[in-house]
Amino acid sequence: LGARGVPMHRRPIQSAAFSVLKAADIPSLLIEVGFLSSARDRARIADPVWRAGFTRSLVTALLAWAVADAAEARLIRQ
Repeated sequence: LGARGVPMHRRPIQSAAFSVLKAADIPSLLIEVGFLSSARDRARIADPVWRAGFTRSLVTALLAWAVADAAEARLIRQ
């Protein structure tokens, strides 16, 4: 996402004991798009052009992860 110009948190990968992440029996993630307490984030979220760009970036990132995960899975099975 950062490579596509989406603003990122200084530490974009973190972990926590959220039940939505702990309960899943498949890979899962939690994405925070912004904070409603931030005027800048609210403006981005309300902008359909920004949302479309973010969505495209997110899809690209997920597809890249899926390709990498599939390649790694083949190596693990060997």
